[in-house]
Amino acid sequence: MKSRKSFYKNAVIKQDFRQFGWISLVYLVSLLFTLPLGLLQIASRKYVIFSDYKNYLMVNPEIQIVLYFAVPVAAGLLLFRYIQNEASVDMIHSLLIKRKTLYVSHVISGLLLLIVPIIITAIITFFVTNTIEGFSNILTISDLFSWIGIVTLLTCMMFSFSIAVGFITGMSTVQAILTYILLFLPIGMVTMVTYNLSFLLFGFTTAFIEEELMYLSPFLRFVGSWEGPQPYSILEIMIYILFTVFFFVIGLVLYKLRQLERATDVIAFPFLRPIFKYGVTFCSMILGGSYFSATGDLNWNWIIFGYIIGALIGYTVAEMVLLKTWRILRLHFFTGFIIYSVIFIAVLLGIKTDLINYEANLPRMDQIEEVYFGNKYDMQELIRNDIDPFSDNKLYIQDVRNLHEEIINQKDFIESQQHSDINKVQGFITYRLKDGKQFTREYQLPAEAFQKNLTPVMESEGYIVNKPEFFQLQREDILNMRIHPVGPGHHTNTITISDKKEIEEFRRVLEKDILSQSIEDIVSPATPWAYIDIEFKRSNNEEHFFDGYSIDWKKSYDNVTKWLDEHGYLEDARIDVHDIKEAELTIVNPQNQAEDMFSPEEYYQTGQKHATITDKESLTTLIRHFTEYSSDHTYYVKLILKDGNEWYGSIPDKYMTDQMKEQIK
Repeated sequence: MKSRKSFYKNAVIKQDFRQFGWISLVYLVSLLFTLPLGLLQIASRKYVIFSDYKNYLMVNPEIQIVLYFAVPVAAGLLLFRYIQNEASVDMIHSLLIKRKTLYVSHVISGLLLLIVPIIITAIITFFVTNTIEGFSNILTISDLFSWIGIVTLLTCMMFSFSIAVGFITGMSTVQAILTYILLFLPIGMVTMVTYNLSFLLFGFTTAFIEEELMYLSPFLRFVGSWEGPQPYSILEIMIYILFTVFFFVIGLVLYKLRQLERATDVIAFPFLRPIFKYGVTFCSMILGGSYFSATGDLNWNWIIFGYIIGALIGYTVAEMVLLKTWRILRLHFFTGFIIYSVIFIAVLLGIKTDLINYEANLPRMDQIEEVYFGNKYDMQELIRNDIDPFSDNKLYIQDVRNLHEEIINQKDFIESQQHSDINKVQGFITYRLKDGKQFTREYQLPAEAFQKNLTPVMESEGYIVNKPEFFQLQREDILNMRIHPVGPGHHTNTITISDKKEIEEFRRVLEKDILSQSIEDIVSPATPWAYIDIEFKRSNNEEHFFDGYSIDWKKSYDNVTKWLDEHGYLEDARIDVHDIKEAELTIVNPQNQAEDMFSPEEYYQTGQKHATITDKESLTTLIRHFTEYSSDHTYYVKLILKDGNEWYGSIPDKYMTDQMKEQIK
């Protein structure tokens, strides 16, 4: 009995309930309004798709996320608020109660105040769910237990995290701010550091990091957990449990070590002050570098300026916060900043001079098992569909490696072209090595400059069959194929192919055209004739969701054009020369292309010389190579359609005929 009494104090728990019981009441009322009442509100709507709500987290999710990441933090702050006040901390610790006993008693109080409302809400929600016919068959008792477990775990983790942070600082306001800063710090740090490395290291890629970022923040992970019957994996739940236990333990350790007179100090432990100061400095520095890299088009003068200003602001603010005064211009202020600057400059020079041989590193042929070359988002999509995107063709591997070797040799040229608007290819290269590791690099390659090395890679079957559109065409559950013409006034002219025989024929000719593309066709910026939307058959539990994929009908797809013509679809499937009344051509001086211009029409308006094109041969050339998406061209065009609509775009210089150039002189 004596050991039990020393473990916690009933009097402390009762006092917490009297003083902070309103937290539990607020939490309960909020949960009741959010979940059971939310279910009743949804069911009362005139039109509702019950299958949209796959789990209880999808009922008023925005309100739920606020509750689970605000109420536990507030509870941790209020229950231990006495340690942040000089008068109350002395009074409480003058009692004959050990710190361990006080800590455990307050933790028990907080857990009871937070968990009881969850259980009461779950009981009421169970009965409400069973009274609504639409939900009773979808939201099962196992879903409710899953909700109880996840919400209880999140609540306990945020409560323990708030408590642990509270012992680091001596101010309640700082405790609340630090709790949320540290909650997002891992994802913020990884994002900013990898972004900076992407322009510091040639070939560095953030692929695979992007998809894992949400797991670094419980907040963002919860936002992404609304979909699916099992929002969290078993591994995630185990990690969250370990973190919760760790925060409770570290909170107890910090409480025992903390000096009582540290109340009102921003950082209560002296050894944490340098970590805080230089951590703030580093975060502010990379934020400044990131900002000026984006606004200054990766101009190194601006990037260095951003690093310096960011570091100076962060260091100054951190010093003011720690000293709680603006009078910080002392010797240690300058020496500390100089030491930090020297260390950072050394690290930056080490990265830029590639001391670790990251940029020039290239695996040998005998080390490579398989390779992928293409777009990183295409690769991620294939992996999500359980498609292995790698090729083990030795000739293809050699071609990709030859291209990669040339990229390394042309590093300076590629970096000099990174801000230009010339047509580029995303060169995402991933080698799967024989030792099981992966070697990944990413580049933006000027298409014309690297055409010799890109041709054997991008015209090979190993590259084309790993395009997502090729994979989608192999599916056997195609329901129909709709063709949406590109151009003004033609969005309603939809051609639908639903006959099974025609779908199979059209799929084959489309596949044939994709496989036969030259590199010029693949990288061409020309606006497609139309978009081909492929709709797939839906399973019963997805009957309300669109399942489809869109493929460009490129102007180089001659077999598709021929098939549509033979089946009587071609006339309404695209805008071609027969739909054009005339075209007005103009020359645009690149110096007149302001940064705030975004549309071809705005560029066209700056043209000085104009010519009206009416001959069929020139109009055919214009519509064939017409593009809406480029801002690096000299010749801009306004197509005047027979239906009165106007269509603005541009033409690459190499497709301008002598006749058209002569007319616009």
